[in-house]
Formats: sequence, structure tokens, C-alpha cells
Amino acid sequence: MKLKYGISVLLASTVLVAGCTTDKGEIKDYNEKVQKASDEEKPVSSVGKKLNSLEQEKQKLVKNVNGQNQEKVQDVSKKLVKNAEQREKEFKKEEVAYSKSQKEFEKAEKHVANISNKQKKKEVQQLNDALKEKYKAHDEYVKAYKRIMNKEKEMFKYTSGNQGNQEEVDKKSEAVNKAVKKMNKVFKKYSKSMNDVNKEKQDVDNLM
Repeated sequence: MKLKYGISVLLASTVLVAGCTTDKGEIKDYNEKVQKASDEEKPVSSVGKKLNSLEQEKQKLVKNVNGQNQEKVQDVSKKLVKNAEQREKEFKKEEVAYSKSQKEFEKAEKHVANISNKQKKKEVQQLNDALKEKYKAHDEYVKAYKRIMNKEKEMFKYTSGNQGNQEEVDKKSEAVNKAVKKMNKVFKKYSKSMNDVNKEKQDVDNLM
């Protein structure tokens, strides 16, 4: 009986060790794919810098519109339309980067189900959920920012024409303001989701 007991304990220990080793491998593979997903987002930083530069340029142009004659307003408005188009083109790079990132992330998800340790699986699942929320929040941010650019183009195309009236300009300006307020709200949610990912990622890194 003692011999049998000893063998059963040895077998149980072997299973536990094997399970631990498997979990480490799954978490490592998950982390590597998440890192690849993150690497795909590297262009976002340069896109942000370019967008900030174009936004500053837009603000300077807007200031030049106030109090000017119609010919000047039309000229500046055309430049503002071009500025919005440049921002759209630049922002597209961020959309593409996030699309590639999400595809890499989806490759990582399969590893979560293969983690046997409940606590470790919970930690990885929390990171996985945070990443899902980040991609969702970014999608909402993309829609909100593109809406601003569309509304701005509508307004500046209108003011670049010959047949304009203040009432219509005010109406289009209000539409832009509403879009900006919506985007600011959405961007806060997106920023929070990125902070949540960083926190959960640190917890998972500590499992390695």
C-alpha cells in the first residue's frame, strides 16, 4: 500500500509540474502575440504628431477668417478644406495600423482557454478583456474624429463658395461643435481603456 501511495503522489506531482510548464508556455505565447499586436500600432505615434501639427495649422487659418472680406474668407476656407483632407489621409494610417494590430491580437486569444491555473487564467482573461475594450473604444474614436472632419469640410466648402449666409454658417458651425464634444467624450473612454490595458499587462507580465 505504501508503494502504491508513493507512486500516486509522484504521478500527481508530475501532472502539476506539467500543468505549470504548459501554462507558462501558453502565457508566453499569448504575451508574444500581444506584443506583436502592440508593435503594429507604432505608426500611431507619428500619426498623432502629424495630426497635432495639422490641427495647429487649422487653428491659425480659422483665426484669419474672422473679420475678413468675402474673397479672403473664400481663400482661407479652401485651405481649411485641404487641411481636413490632409488630416483624413493621415488618420487613415492609424486606422490601418489598428486593423493590423487587432488581427494579431485575435491570434493571441486562443491561448487563454489553454491555461489550466484558474488564477493565472483570470489575470490573462482580464488583460484580454481590456484589449477588446481598447479596440472597441478606438473604433468609436475613429468614427467620432472622422465625423468632425466631415462636418468641418461641409462648413468650409460652404464658406468657400459665393452664395453664403450667416445663418447657415452658424448652423454648420454648431454641427462641428457638437461633433467635437462627442469626440472629446469618446476619446476619454479610449484613453481610459489604454490605461486599463497597461495595468492588466503589468499583472500578466508578473506571471512570467
